[in-house]
Amino acid sequence: MFNYIKQVSSRWNKKMRSLQVILALALGILSVITILLFSIFLSVIFEETLINQTKITTRQSVTQSSITLTNEIANMNATAYGILDELKKTALQDDQIPELLGTSFRLNRNVVSISLVDEKGKISYYAPSQYTPKKIETIYDQRWFQKEKRNEQITFSSPHVQNLFEKNYQWVLSVTSPVTIQAERYILLIDYNFNSLGSYFNKVTIGKRGYSFIVDEKNRLIYHPQQRIIQTNAKEEKLDFVKDKADGVYVTQDQNNTIAIATIPSTGWKVVGVSYLKDSLQEAVSEIRKNTLWIFLTLAILITLMSISVSRYIARPITNMVKVMRDVNDNKFDVYTHENRFTEIQQLSGSYNHLIDHVKELMVQVKEEQEELRKSEMTVLQAQINPHFLYNTLESILWMSERGNNQGASQMVAALGKLLRISLNKGGNYISISQELAHAQSYLTIQQIRYKNQFQYSIEADESILTNTTIKIIIQPFLENALYHGIERMVDEGSIAIRVLDKKERILIEIEDDGIGISPEILQVIEEGKDSEKGGIGIRNVHQRIQMYFGKEYGVGIESELDKGTIISIWLPKS
Repeated sequence: MFNYIKQVSSRWNKKMRSLQVILALALGILSVITILLFSIFLSVIFEETLINQTKITTRQSVTQSSITLTNEIANMNATAYGILDELKKTALQDDQIPELLGTSFRLNRNVVSISLVDEKGKISYYAPSQYTPKKIETIYDQRWFQKEKRNEQITFSSPHVQNLFEKNYQWVLSVTSPVTIQAERYILLIDYNFNSLGSYFNKVTIGKRGYSFIVDEKNRLIYHPQQRIIQTNAKEEKLDFVKDKADGVYVTQDQNNTIAIATIPSTGWKVVGVSYLKDSLQEAVSEIRKNTLWIFLTLAILITLMSISVSRYIARPITNMVKVMRDVNDNKFDVYTHENRFTEIQQLSGSYNHLIDHVKELMVQVKEEQEELRKSEMTVLQAQINPHFLYNTLESILWMSERGNNQGASQMVAALGKLLRISLNKGGNYISISQELAHAQSYLTIQQIRYKNQFQYSIEADESILTNTTIKIIIQPFLENALYHGIERMVDEGSIAIRVLDKKERILIEIEDDGIGISPEILQVIEEGKDSEKGGIGIRNVHQRIQMYFGKEYGVGIESELDKGTIISIWLPKS
């Protein structure tokens, strides 16, 4: 019996030390831990997704509410401006004022009353006519009247109970504005029914228990669906949390509430939405955690069983793949692996083969890019001395010399010499931005003389970036396009503006002309570089060279509109 137990123990020890068992145990334990962590991760991600969804819902609700409130305030502004325009008419008679106020009152269903208050604070005119003004000393002493803002064009009060007329105590929002009528100073006072807005906000729901409220620019409560409860101190609102907060979505420190804020620009009021995270999370999180647990247990059992079978196939395929990969070190890129015993190794094998193919493609791509760059540089070299431009310039110099315009001829010769000197640049590809601008100025000087001042030009540049380097001849092609496609066809004098701007990590060169603009068809031809005679080396060539030298994030952009002009944007890196 003892010997039998000893034999069984020996066989067990050997089995446990085998590679297959060790791999099976390792894979099983690792898989179980991985699934556990992944399940926890999914649970956390799901909770965060729900929180973000709650934030989005709250923000959308508040945004819609703020838009509604903004529109209402805009309508109030429009009504006030309409009445003010009528009151300011010089031909308006005293007996026409009540009729004007009455008409405006009847046309606006949310208006409670319209009044004109004199400088002493007494009501001089009002609508509707059936109201009876209360005997008050002056409206200027009432708390809602903002004395400090009387000089503004239009002022909004906080909501308050109207107490200007007998038996009329409605919840209103007052709009006031100074106005002069036949040399007399008045205050136009329009009271709007605030209950219409209140009824809208009462219908706004955010989740099961969420709600919206409004505070003014001093963080005082203007509207709340539970205003009476708050006034009795039976409920506290998170006004301190809202104070000094910018527009956005926030989560309170206790993680119980999501608060969204949107500001009304015309009044400084804030629409605040409050939602309860627990309402959104509790039920969903409980369900997802239960499902995650069942999935985890099921997958753990299945993976443990599968790892026992899979482990025996792991060692040999991996060894074979390592042998193949070692051949790459000897620059043998035609060696592939075809291990496909199970999905993971097959995917790894496929990824390796794809990587080899990608490396080979990159090698071909680098070779092609080098060839393309060589051709592009050759095009630039050919464009440095454009035979048509040089011939036309020399012909203009000869023509001016024969007619005794020595000053103009001398100016063109100097500009041409400077242009050629910068273009050649001792064979180099890079020049400073100041040299590129000097090249452009020389070109424009020549063309301005040739065109007999048919256009004017200006060059503005940030001096701090003039020493930065760039590839040469990137501005001249666009100046050619501006002249040939825009200004040459104009009847009036045209203009070209060159601006070099510092954009933090980048440099922007803008070339703007007020020519006839470029149609989409011609713009396509120019971008493709087909109009070589009129477009110089072509926009496409400049764009390609910039991207080849500096990267895909730089290049050329074009904005053009017929009969208005064209703006070229050249983006370059800072050296």
